Amino acid sequence: MNFKRFLSKRATAQHRAVFFRCLATLFESGVPLLLSTQLLARQTESAPLASAAEDLSQQLSRGNSLSKSMARHPWCFTPMQIALVRVGENSGRLGGVFSRLASEEEHRSALIQKMRASLMLPIFISLACVALIALVAPLVLGSVIQQMGLSQDQIPWPTRVLIFLASLIRSPLCWVALVGAALAATFGLARLEKTPGGRRWRANVLDAIPGLGRVLRLYAVAQFTLTLETTLEVGFPLIKSLEMSAAASAHPLLQEAIPVTMEAVEAGVELDKALARCEFFPTLLVQGAKAGIEAGGLTHMLRHLAKMYQQDVDYASETLGHALEPLVIAVVGLMVGFAVVATLLPMTRLVESL
Repeated sequence: MNFKRFLSKRATAQHRAVFFRCLATLFESGVPLLLSTQLLARQTESAPLASAAEDLSQQLSRGNSLSKSMARHPWCFTPMQIALVRVGENSGRLGGVFSRLASEEEHRSALIQKMRASLMLPIFISLACVALIALVAPLVLGSVIQQMGLSQDQIPWPTRVLIFLASLIRSPLCWVALVGAALAATFGLARLEKTPGGRRWRANVLDAIPGLGRVLRLYAVAQFTLTLETTLEVGFPLIKSLEMSAAASAHPLLQEAIPVTMEAVEAGVELDKALARCEFFPTLLVQGAKAGIEAGGLTHMLRHLAKMYQQDVDYASETLGHALEPLVIAVVGLMVGFAVVATLLPMTRLVESL
């Protein structure tokens, strides 16, 4: 894998939303999958998805399944999307799966746009702060230090730190090192993502981030619940439904914990008690499953729980986006305050010496 390939095959949420919406419309209109993928290969604006659609059509013409063909393009389709398409193939509800995937990608694209809009001002202020440190402060400090005739030991330590940071920002070697570190991190994360241990490590790191970990857990539970309702409704066995639902959640921690629930179900334990043995699931899901079993409407209850968790994901994501803006502004404010103090300290000594 190289960096050019990594960038060229990456598809955005907006592109995937259009792709799945067109695929759902064509499929529900009675257009065969093979012809649908051929049409999308010619009409899709995204080059990665157009290339993937062309390969999908070739794989379908050879008799391969759509989910298996999609797995050949991990930078265009997520594991959750591949798992849901596999559920649709097995249940005969591909049209509904395509519509659901399109709605989810549209929703994800809207969330990304909202977070970008909320962070636009902090990013602009951050760039202004970097410019302040790199240009304004050293120019002012240079004249003051020269007039005072201060030696290196006589310069206050905040001023020395500011001068050092300014020299780093203006140094081309620093930017080359940053680009090299970014490339190395990209390659390293891509390699880790290919291994179960790497995905588990990434999930643990993200889960430990305040706010973001909760959003990812809620999203995984929503996907799990909705897929479990879909598979049970079409008649899949409970064990198989749990396995497919865990795959559809695309959360390594849930996938690692679900065998405990599956073993309990195989031993004859009721679903709600089996879910309670898995530490990943919230108490409300366990109680809802119990109520659904007692009322004889488990799938109906799971459908309502999935909608509720999707609403929780929306609220938690919006809250996280609003919380990031003042946090970034506070960090930038501290940086600007430090630059101002470091600039004024030599000036105060100059005034005192007069």
